[in-house]
Amino acid sequence: MNCEMQSLKQNQTWLLTTLPEGKSTIGCKWIYKVKTDDKGNVTRYKARLVAQGFSQKFGEQYDEVFAPVTKPATLRTLLTIAGHKKMVVKHYDVESAFLNGELKHEVYMRQPEGFHEGNNNLVCKLNKSLYGLKQGANEWNKMLHNTLCKYSLKQSQNDPCMYSKQHGCDQMYLTIHVDDCMAASTSSEMLRTFEENMKKHFTMKDSGKLHNYIDLA
Repeated sequence: MNCEMQSLKQNQTWLLTTLPEGKSTIGCKWIYKVKTDDKGNVTRYKARLVAQGFSQKFGEQYDEVFAPVTKPATLRTLLTIAGHKKMVVKHYDVESAFLNGELKHEVYMRQPEGFHEGNNNLVCKLNKSLYGLKQGANEWNKMLHNTLCKYSLKQSQNDPCMYSKQHGCDQMYLTIHVDDCMAASTSSEMLRTFEENMKKHFTMKDSGKLHNYIDLA
């Protein structure tokens, strides 16, 4: 929980202020998860602060909410091609991904339990998107798309979460599933350059060569 709060503060996720007249707040809650590796060994105890977006008002606190994820057929096809061409396949995880999305609506949230600051009248005016917000995934997807395009990765016309890049004879493909990325390339150098560019914008964890990703069932 302390690590999560430190991340939220570093990202300047909110500003403490008094609630303006005529505005309402939404709540928040702590969600806990034990993360394991492909062998079932515990790798991390994770706490995440989640906004209770179910109480947001459409048109006032959010509008567009849709965000795509990679199609299972795309993942299967890419892994087949990667195996055939003996590509390097790596798995990346963007930490606190939703905090990178910029909010375009005024959203006020009650302070998180256990971490109240100042007097009882202070609430959190959200500057960044937060997990649980209606528009959270949409804002993150827009931010990630703009960043990938900045580094010449081209979006597929058949799958909006599939990107590719060609450099001479070398190729790189990237799929996005919310905050998880799978990259396959004929060149290790292309992958290193991709990692360096992404880390200029996001806190991204390199999970190494792909062992397990998402359930395609």
